[in-house]
Amino acid sequence: MYADPGGIFASCGKPYVKFRRRHAPVVIDYLTHLAPSPARVLDLGCGPGTLALDLAERGMRITGVDASQEMLDEGRTWARQRGVSEAVEWRCGDAARVDHVDRLGTFDGAVIADAFHWFDRQRVLTALDKIVRPGGFVAIVGYRAPETQREWWHPLLVKLREKHLGAADLAGPSTPYVRPEVGHEAMVRASPFNRVSVLRADYRREYTLDELVGLQRTFAYSSAATLGEKQEAFEADLRSTLSTVQPSGLFATTLQAAVIVGRRSESR
Repeated sequence: MYADPGGIFASCGKPYVKFRRRHAPVVIDYLTHLAPSPARVLDLGCGPGTLALDLAERGMRITGVDASQEMLDEGRTWARQRGVSEAVEWRCGDAARVDHVDRLGTFDGAVIADAFHWFDRQRVLTALDKIVRPGGFVAIVGYRAPETQREWWHPLLVKLREKHLGAADLAGPSTPYVRPEVGHEAMVRASPFNRVSVLRADYRREYTLDELVGLQRTFAYSSAATLGEKQEAFEADLRSTLSTVQPSGLFATTLQAAVIVGRRSESR
């Protein structure tokens, strides 16, 4: 859907590792038991391995594919720091053509964490049908389930982005975001991975003021590359606004994670 998918998250690599929260333990537990160990699993749109490294620590053999070489480089460093380098392979490629990545092989399943909305989802599911084994799975992981409450501070962030960047959501420095018209679950049900189950689980998330400001650097619509010379003013405005509404500097909320799992039949 985007001419330069690798550029969407330009400048986000290091902030992503530092400020993005890892997935809730209940989500990792659920994913770990989707296939017998040692499962070979593809993490598509893996970023720096936010999910991939947790799964590797649970004994899965992971291949992470992302269009951003910056993200992959950060992932390799993070994997070394966590002692799982041998369990994770990193490959640069376009999600919609993942079945054409050289010598990728066949997988027991694929995970896509907080990235499916960036993809041409029908093309991606068609491509995965070619490289996920019969009986295998695709798991769409989201930090927030559809139609559930966002963080209470989210409307403030939206207003500040509009103030500094205008009303349109951006997919990186200069490209408008294309909002999906159909929900992820409906897309999975219409694919070869049409045996669907869904996990939804509440979890707690907390940030300090510095962490919440830093977190904005991990999003395509408020990254350093997207804000450019406006970044300093945006972050100063953000700090001032958040400090006014929450003088303690501590921000906490309860969210509901979602994992949509689609399995394919035992035969193609």
